[in-house]
Amino acid sequence: MLRRILTLSYFVSAVVAQAQIERVVERLPLDSTRAERILAIDKALADRYQQTGSYDTMYLTRPQYSFTVKARMNVSGNTIDTKGQRDGKPFNNHLRTPNSISTSFGISYRGLSASIGVNPDKLSGKNHNTELNVTAYTNRYGVEVAYMDSKEYSGWTDIGGTQHEFPSDIVQTRLLNVSAYYAFNYRRFSYPAALTQSYIQRRSAGCWMLALSLMGGQLKAQSSTDLGNPAFTMHLADLGIGGGYGYNWVLPHSWLIHASALPTVVVASANRLETESEELKLSHVFPELILTGRVAFLHYFNDRHFANLTYVVYHTVRGSSQDLRLSHTKWRLRLSYGFRF
Repeated sequence: MLRRILTLSYFVSAVVAQAQIERVVERLPLDSTRAERILAIDKALADRYQQTGSYDTMYLTRPQYSFTVKARMNVSGNTIDTKGQRDGKPFNNHLRTPNSISTSFGISYRGLSASIGVNPDKLSGKNHNTELNVTAYTNRYGVEVAYMDSKEYSGWTDIGGTQHEFPSDIVQTRLLNVSAYYAFNYRRFSYPAALTQSYIQRRSAGCWMLALSLMGGQLKAQSSTDLGNPAFTMHLADLGIGGGYGYNWVLPHSWLIHASALPTVVVASANRLETESEELKLSHVFPELILTGRVAFLHYFNDRHFANLTYVVYHTVRGSSQDLRLSHTKWRLRLSYGFRF
């Protein structure tokens, strides 16, 4: 798989580079005004990209090449656990979606990026889930948005000590996770160095951060005579505020290891349970938490070629086990190979 990614990445970069050269050669003699504007924009982007006043050059630097091409393999999934009491009997449910595997290819120019992804199971009709991830990282602040529309859950339920298989067509979810941070030590510590490679971390550094989390959406369940539950829809909206810490370890032989945890405490919620006969507001039970964790391993083969592995997880805990406790976990594992020119 890695050899295929490397080969395809070389091919993509050659095509992009040739296209850029042909475009400049064709347009410069024909339209000098347009060429001057393009060059002016390019110079402005270059000046902004290489601006060193916002970071400590002893700890951080920019890559010396303008273009970066990446080939990625992505694996993701999510789980839902519920625990509580119903009709005097304790119950415990565990549900998970099939792991989603996709490939994506991206190109960035002086920090501006675009990418496209392909999921073979989605194209063949085997996977009916929809996933969207959007990230924007800078040294000082950043935000990550993850949306998941899942229709294929499987698992088990335990009611009063008796375990049953959970039918796969009962539960559907539409869930949105938003995680934002503000880094205090942004002059020496860089999230992008570990996660997007738009910076290079030269020395090890850590950073305390403020964090804001948002988790919302809905969980919809069909009625089941086997499980004894009515049809219901749970509407979720939680806002969390907190903080955490991250660290970039710069190791010998051009290795970088990143780890960070951003726990937040839910300070506002608007959760409600809707059935065919009634609508109930779910009470807030302190403490309810939203946690965002990231781990990354990065290796530079030389100043042009690199490979990295990143893992991002969102974990939400709400409610009480005496009534109803719901835990949701969404994770994404990404293996990337990139090179610059």
